Amino acid sequence: MKLANFCLALFLALATAANGAEQWVVAETTFTSVKKYDNPFVDVEVDVVFKQGNQQWKVPAYWSGGDTWTVRFAPPLQGDYTFRVTCSDPTNKELNGNEKSLRVTAYTGDNPLLKHGFIQVSGNGRHFEHSDGTPFFWLGDTWWKCLCRRMTWDGFQELTADRRAKGFNVVQIVCGPYPDEGFLEPRMANEGGLPYESVKFEQVNPEYFNYADRRLKHLVDAGIAPAIVGAWGRGDCNSMEAIGAAGLKRHWRYLVARYSAFPVFWILAGEIPEETKWGHGPWAELAIYLRDIDPYHRPLTCHTGQGRRGAEGDSHVIDFDMVGGNHDERIAVDPKTVAIVTSAYTKDPPMPVLVGETCYEGHMQQGFGDVQRRMFWGRILSGAAGHTYGAAGIWHASVEGDPGCASAAFGGTKVYDWTTWKEGMNYPGATQLGIGRKLLEQYPWSRFEPHPEWTERDCIAAGIPGEVRFIYQPRRGIYNWAGTVVKNLEPGVTYHTFYFDPATGRRFDQGTVKYTGPTAPPFKGHTKPLLLDETFDRADAACWKDYGTPTRRENARLVGGKGVVTVAETIGDLNLMASVEANSDAEAGIILRFHDADNYLVALYSPLLNAIFWHDRKDGQWGEMLGRVRVPEIGPRIQLAAAACGEFAALVLTDGQRTYATPIVKVGNTTAGKTGLWMFQIGERQEFGRFAVSATPFDPPPDSLETELPGVIRTDEYHAPDLPSPQDWILVLERVRP
Repeated sequence: MKLANFCLALFLALATAANGAEQWVVAETTFTSVKKYDNPFVDVEVDVVFKQGNQQWKVPAYWSGGDTWTVRFAPPLQGDYTFRVTCSDPTNKELNGNEKSLRVTAYTGDNPLLKHGFIQVSGNGRHFEHSDGTPFFWLGDTWWKCLCRRMTWDGFQELTADRRAKGFNVVQIVCGPYPDEGFLEPRMANEGGLPYESVKFEQVNPEYFNYADRRLKHLVDAGIAPAIVGAWGRGDCNSMEAIGAAGLKRHWRYLVARYSAFPVFWILAGEIPEETKWGHGPWAELAIYLRDIDPYHRPLTCHTGQGRRGAEGDSHVIDFDMVGGNHDERIAVDPKTVAIVTSAYTKDPPMPVLVGETCYEGHMQQGFGDVQRRMFWGRILSGAAGHTYGAAGIWHASVEGDPGCASAAFGGTKVYDWTTWKEGMNYPGATQLGIGRKLLEQYPWSRFEPHPEWTERDCIAAGIPGEVRFIYQPRRGIYNWAGTVVKNLEPGVTYHTFYFDPATGRRFDQGTVKYTGPTAPPFKGHTKPLLLDETFDRADAACWKDYGTPTRRENARLVGGKGVVTVAETIGDLNLMASVEANSDAEAGIILRFHDADNYLVALYSPLLNAIFWHDRKDGQWGEMLGRVRVPEIGPRIQLAAAACGEFAALVLTDGQRTYATPIVKVGNTTAGKTGLWMFQIGERQEFGRFAVSATPFDPPPDSLETELPGVIRTDEYHAPDLPSPQDWILVLERVRP
């Protein structure tokens, strides 16, 4: 069955010039030539110029068979237009002149790709948006070969419905030479045959494109934007080498004529040199040509592994930066691979960045749901404007008995996957990425920026300061329930917190958290008579006893290494304050209420954790970090001052310019004991200076305890509760408005 006439009935609101059109909707009309051409595809170029006021759009028309040329126009504006046809043959009267009018009214449909206008790059260059400013979150699927006949029309409709239901709004699809295949192999054909009759693309087969029209139009009707790939450029299927620049220009002109009126993205070619992006090489010349003939300037990129460079003088020929990942699941989630997005995000001028190809789900029986989630969230929270998924079976339109992916790179004999497209359609990762998009779109995601300083190194954070934070915590271990640490909370902001399961969409409420500002030091130095004033300048150290590794005295310093637990045997009481000088490149701690090596209080500074806190050591167990406060910056020489009073304790750290204090914490050790110094395992050498002890100078009221004010913390670090289960999670903090 031929589709040349049937295709006209498939458009959302097919309109001839005489009947008018709606804004953003494809209007189509044809022109017939009395003059005959031996090869109309090559012999003549036809354009139609649409005008409204001082604006005009020169739209390529395509040869649609016989003596006819067709133009498709998506009016960007409402109002009255005039249009006229022109062609490269000035002697052809039917294809030159004959001005007509077109009236364009408001769009009345509900297609999400159309009702907010054309998709374009946002004003800040970080994401996509419609012409009315509505953000567009790219969630793409990979259907490289799904225009071939292996993917039947019924199958195409089934897959489209599935992807629409799961939240996909972009499909990457090749309309040209395929990867892993020779040029114009029979397997490339669809119901209308092959697209061209020669490798140089000198004679087109319109019937192939009629069938392609039906599929691409069906995607648009379903609210899915085609991201059309025009060719492939890898060494074993190098279109530039085989077809040549002239043939590829003819091909791209034909694609622009047929599909630029659709809400599409352009992907110049797959796996071509990175230099294309910054305007170098023959592929860049093709990109410039494409931009010149596209009347709508649809967003253009090229499919490469790395991002653009930011060298001075580069002339970028792309509108958004598509980067790659890796098909090996281990490498795909490695921080170095995620850093490809991070690097591209930092380049000037800003452009939307997203991954176009990485570990397909099920590819060679690996890369399943947990890997897909980690890739998605790792990229999105690193600044990506969206993400592209792929599944074994689907990208190569595999059916039982014909996988369609015997790679030419391996001599045409090595099959990647025997997975069929129907099997790949049901992999769980696709559903889980749709869940992720749905969550993000409940927030102003387009304003999110990466904030690695908000969390620990193995997590990824993004959001809007003072409004919302998303923190992705990958699975840390099969029996590891530990939550992450949220850093740099803004004072006075109350956040509602919950864990979000990226695999199912379940939410687990964690209440609220509010950082009330830095803790004011509860005491200022020794205000009572000193009970001990030790400067370590005397050889006699009889009053000190080492319970850990040996210490020694050098130049008025008490020097030790890992494992120091040393105690002043002559000082022992319940309520004491002790202070000591130390170096900040190693752990330093003050011991209070020492009973034996397994039972004591220690107030410490950790350069590894950049924090101060308390341990209430009991029966050889450290317990939790009490009153932990982050120390973002400190000088080389510090002073610690620790005090205990009854069941309360506090620690103050200063370098003379900056001061940090723990909140007053509650301890279980309430028995009189000795005082001393401590260094466990961080740092090779600690040099303790003057050590002074006095009666404690503070008597805190019970209502000063942070533990008695649920959700209120006195430090800008929030230690998230234990995970609901040991898997990957999103921790969401959303501001609570009064």
